[in-house]
Amino acid sequence: ILQQSVAKIYADHDHEAVSISEVAHNHDQYFKDFIETFGYYDLFLINPSGEVFYSVEKEPDYQSNLLTGAFNNSGLAKLFVKVKNSQSYYLQDFSPYQPSNNEPAGFIAIPLVDRGQVQMIVALQLSLKTINDVMMQREGMGETGESYLVGDDLRMRSDSFLDPQGHSVLASFAGSIDTNGVNTLAVKEALTGISDSKIINDYNGNPVLSAYTPVNVTGLKWVLLSEIDEAEALAPVQSLRNIILLLLTCTLAVVSAVAMIVTRSIIKPIGGEPGTMAELAESIAGGNLTYSFNSTVSNTGVYAAMDKMSANLNSVISRISGMTLELASSASESSKIAEQANLSITAQQDNIGNVAAAMQEMSATIKEVADNAQNVSGNTHNVQHASSEAKQEVEKTINTINYLSQELNIASNAIQKVDNKSQEIGSILEVIRGIADQTNLLALNAAIEAARAGDQGRGFAVVADEVRQLAHKTKLSTSNIESMIQVLQEGVADAVQVMNKSNQMATETVSTAEQAAAAIHKSHSEIDAITHSVTHIATAAAQQSMASEEINQAIEQISNAAILNASGITELSSSSEHLNQLSCNLKGVTDKFVVA
Repeated sequence: ILQQSVAKIYADHDHEAVSISEVAHNHDQYFKDFIETFGYYDLFLINPSGEVFYSVEKEPDYQSNLLTGAFNNSGLAKLFVKVKNSQSYYLQDFSPYQPSNNEPAGFIAIPLVDRGQVQMIVALQLSLKTINDVMMQREGMGETGESYLVGDDLRMRSDSFLDPQGHSVLASFAGSIDTNGVNTLAVKEALTGISDSKIINDYNGNPVLSAYTPVNVTGLKWVLLSEIDEAEALAPVQSLRNIILLLLTCTLAVVSAVAMIVTRSIIKPIGGEPGTMAELAESIAGGNLTYSFNSTVSNTGVYAAMDKMSANLNSVISRISGMTLELASSASESSKIAEQANLSITAQQDNIGNVAAAMQEMSATIKEVADNAQNVSGNTHNVQHASSEAKQEVEKTINTINYLSQELNIASNAIQKVDNKSQEIGSILEVIRGIADQTNLLALNAAIEAARAGDQGRGFAVVADEVRQLAHKTKLSTSNIESMIQVLQEGVADAVQVMNKSNQMATETVSTAEQAAAAIHKSHSEIDAITHSVTHIATAAAQQSMASEEINQAIEQISNAAILNASGITELSSSSEHLNQLSCNLKGVTDKFVVA
């Protein structure tokens, strides 16, 4: 409504040469009437740059800039930025607001948009009085009941009726949550989305019946609670309990009187005194059917019916008792016959079992022989295969050793050439050593001549000294090379000797391998003959094992049939014993009755 009204006001003055601030002030009375009618505290008009160019109450926020001014961190400033950016209406939750004496204030704002651009924002400051007027309704609340609102920060959003000093909205924001807030079980559950009613402790620790539910106020999470002291809430229940107890007492008295009247009316058709009837019933229930009935009592009623029932039971029990004795005798004879048959079947089963065990043992032995023969056959085949492979490997070894012998000859010749070259290197080193000695001598003479020349020969003396040192180093290096050449010559000599021995051993190995190849060829022929014989043995043993297995299966079938027969006899014996037991049980039941 307000959005449409403000838009219409400015549309009517669109062609007039007046500022938007003048238009607002010209309609000051309309805005005052609006907030008074709908219960708001203040109304603001804000331009897109953040300037509050109109306010009904004209507090310090009037003509301030919400983006750059002193109140740029207030709840109204935050709401302005949110509405301007989203071009949609929003509600700002309560928080201390400095222009209103730092008292808690909440705001709602809506933009005026034209052609996609925000022209101004209309904001309303919520009135705590309006909220409290709604929450302070006392109808049905009794003396200790109250309703109030709590925010998700656990602070009050309306004043408490029972504690207006410690739990008002102003005290809640000015103090701490523990002292002036509400951190009860009801608030915690409602903030998680639970609506319920139960007995809890309120913010003062008193037991109350609390009904609570979450409230979503345009994106804000609040909790609505209605609470009343437990004693007052349950007072009607206690009164109802007292009334019910009084009614039960009166009802019990009336029922007792009626019971006496009904009892007297019931005794008449029984046909005898209640004591006598009870004694008679206990006698029949105990199995005594020899009770002597009084013939002078009326032949009608319950007494006469019990007389007939006793006589009939006497006759039936006598007949059942006689039949039970005959049944027990027949069951006993059947049990003896079944027991004798069971002994015979058991002996037969034992004999069949012994035969089956012997056949199984023989079958296992034959099978083991067949398996062993098969294994031997497999092993001989493996040996035959291994012999062939060994023959091939020996031939490969002979070829390899021959090739190795040739390579050793080549290596021996190469090492001999190395030995010859090392001898030549030794001769060259002798020449180098001689040159080094002569160079050293010449350098010494040059140094002496330089010393004689004095200052003019000093530079030449330095060169002569360097040459002498170089000759000395050359001599040392030559000595080192001679030592290494000598070691090399000794190694070459050893290598030549080892090569000769290896060549000789290779020749001997070739001869031995050729003898082994001949022996393996001979054993290969013998293994072929053994493999053929073992294969015939394995085949015969396998056939014998199959035959013994068939015999074993036939005996096992006979044994199973004997077991089934024994099982049938056992069941027959068990049935006879069970029948005998039933007859004994039935006799025990009939023995409880005493018949004439």
